[in-house]
Amino acid sequence: MKCPYCGGEMERGLIQSRQELCWIPGEDRKTFVRAEFHEGAVVLSKLSFLKGSAVTAHLCRACRKVVIDCADGTSDKNG
Repeated sequence: MKCPYCGGEMERGLIQSRQELCWIPGEDRKTFVRAEFHEGAVVLSKLSFLKGSAVTAHLCRACRKVVIDCADGTSDKNG
């Protein structure tokens, strides 16, 4: 995959957590990170109590950007 920022080659990998992975609008850090508590939140990976959560992501080492394509849900390793 080509980096949309610099055009360099991106490496495929995972971002993992013991909690649900979600994107929450705004810049204030939230106490409760569960998407269900925040209007407009997007779940990136559903929580599995046995496995945690993980999403496929692409890293550009040149410009240090990470891209997660959550358009069709295939990035969710627990989905």
